[in-house]
Amino acid sequence: MATESHSIGVRGPEARWTAETIHGRWKRFYEQKTSTKALSRVEFTEHIAYLLFLKLDHERAQRKGLFATQPIAPAGSWSHLALASGEDLHRALTGLMIELGRPNPQDPRRAIASVVFQDSRPWPVDKMAELGRLIIEEFDPYRWSDVSRKELGAAFSLLIADCRDVLVGAKRNTGQFLTPPHLLTVIAKALALTPQDRVIDAAVGVGSSLIAAHREMAAHEDRVDAAAIAGADIDVQMCRLATMNVLLNTGRQFHDVPPILRADSLKEREYAVRRHERDVPPTVAICNPPFRSDVEADTEQRNDFWAQNAALPANFLQHLAITLPQGARAAVFVPDGVLFHRGAAATIRRVLLKSCNVHTLLRLPTGMFHDTGSKSNVLFFTKSVPRPTGEPATDELWVYDLRDRHHTDTESPLTEDDFAEFLEAYRPGEERFSGRTESRRFKRYDADAVRQILASPGAKLDLKADLASAPDDFGNPRDIAQSIVDHLGDAQRSFQAVRDSFS
Repeated sequence: MATESHSIGVRGPEARWTAETIHGRWKRFYEQKTSTKALSRVEFTEHIAYLLFLKLDHERAQRKGLFATQPIAPAGSWSHLALASGEDLHRALTGLMIELGRPNPQDPRRAIASVVFQDSRPWPVDKMAELGRLIIEEFDPYRWSDVSRKELGAAFSLLIADCRDVLVGAKRNTGQFLTPPHLLTVIAKALALTPQDRVIDAAVGVGSSLIAAHREMAAHEDRVDAAAIAGADIDVQMCRLATMNVLLNTGRQFHDVPPILRADSLKEREYAVRRHERDVPPTVAICNPPFRSDVEADTEQRNDFWAQNAALPANFLQHLAITLPQGARAAVFVPDGVLFHRGAAATIRRVLLKSCNVHTLLRLPTGMFHDTGSKSNVLFFTKSVPRPTGEPATDELWVYDLRDRHHTDTESPLTEDDFAEFLEAYRPGEERFSGRTESRRFKRYDADAVRQILASPGAKLDLKADLASAPDDFGNPRDIAQSIVDHLGDAQRSFQAVRDSFS
């Protein structure tokens, strides 16, 4: 087989492949050699994940002597796939998916595989010739373990980014979307992450937050422990993509403890993300939860919540603030409504200000979440405890305002440079942020202002900086129109449900 044709210790041409080269090959294959109407970009990306997992597992088992590792998949699995075709290929892949996707407590080495292959579905049976070509042309002839892990991880992330239209469309009913990677890099820098941190994401999506966190920790040139990052998501497809994204971008071993778990984080009353029995408390949380306000979460077991019947993003905010240990830092995305809605949201804001040091609110540019029309913010806080004096744990709240800018991921995508002034003003790692100074974009709400907010009926946090001369950017007209269409559709379904209840 071509894979074993390389001499041991001699790296092949694959070692020189770049992320753009790899991504270009995959993208061309999908667009030119597959029936795109029968297989979506997301499904194609999932199959890239399956094949990468199986091929890399096979190659590591083929190494000589002490360099070889015990395969996770049954022996000979890859060789069978490479030789099979038609219905035989479909049966072979289906069998592997079922076996590897089945949780097996007796074999902890398969824990990650069970996340990658759980509830997986093979390529359409009548299109197996296309899958056979993908295996024979793009995977079997090459030694993928020679490819730089950095480049391979970046290529897979690019492939996920190609799926944004499909993901936003398919997940619109749950409010999921892709967070711009550059923004997550900025947040990781603002949180002043070090290799000693333990970072979690309770709504991990495709894992970009954990990858950004890992890169920031690794920038200190110290070893980053495999257990330093962990996430959870209720969506099996997100868990699959996130797991491979994290594995390929961080160098985590395929037989290790899973970095991503399929779970409903809001049901957990312990740590925000529980990884395994010998887990250590997290020190940092980064979370961009689903933004749908009309999606009800199952919180019957959460009598520790400050408020019941809250919208989904507000529930994630209180979940993290409650479950994080004292001293932990957090950056949580929230839509505008969480900052000013009454009822449960107001209760959550009030207790949050009292029990946590909510030190920074970043008002994000409009249009940055692909085709959603969502207006978003990031709340930075440190978990504290209510003070015996009754004074709130929040001494002062700083607001950095970028709402007058407009960005999209296609017309004017965000870069790290767009947040350079924010990071300079934020003063990452500085104790109590004593070096901060006010500016047109950065406004300080002192202790008296915080008390006034708490004394007001709604405890609203829809605060602004001094951009009075600059009108709010309400976003792209197309995004606004799409948002209106979505809300009208939701309203129609709600009225239909009410009508049906009378029948």
